[in-house]
Amino acid sequence: MNIIPLISIKKGQLYDGRNGAALSIDELFIRIEKDTMLYVLDYDGIEHINPNLELYQKLTEHCILWIDDGPRRLDDVMDTIMAGATNLTLRTALWPDVDIPGVLELTDDEIYFALDQEKSYNLPYMQEGIGAVFFEDDPQISGDFTTGSMIKDLAAKYNIYLYTGVSTTHPRLEELGVAGVLVDLGKKEGEQHGL
Repeated sequence: MNIIPLISIKKGQLYDGRNGAALSIDELFIRIEKDTMLYVLDYDGIEHINPNLELYQKLTEHCILWIDDGPRRLDDVMDTIMAGATNLTLRTALWPDVDIPGVLELTDDEIYFALDQEKSYNLPYMQEGIGAVFFEDDPQISGDFTTGSMIKDLAAKYNIYLYTGVSTTHPRLEELGVAGVLVDLGKKEGEQHGL
């Protein structure tokens, strides 16, 4: 199972997790090894349609980027790829009529859909070659049969990643077949895994 460190960007400032401490690029480069896959959750792009494309270019000097910046059209996807994204996360709440064939034509890299505490888990846009990232503050995978069963079913067909900082759930996640977890760079659990 892959363990991917997650950082966020708010108002052009890097943070060592979804709601972590401020972080400089130099500090980031010291804390992670060169060529590490890094999940970049860009709130400026998601909430304000203002992704930090220049910052991505600086980050690519040291990291492989998986960027979640809320593209709303194909031009946004192209801009993100040109700025250094290897993997992309799309959000149907921001782009309801997402042009999946168009996105797949732009890149051979991995495409994911972000799922924020969805309760129905109706995923009509899922297809071969596309994965999902579940963002739930407290996924309760071990105690919630419905959620665990749904993730296991999806993981049998698609690459599924789960945002979690709880290292005790990792064995359960492996049982469910998830491809990996996203862990805040600043979390102690992430440091235990050499991130």
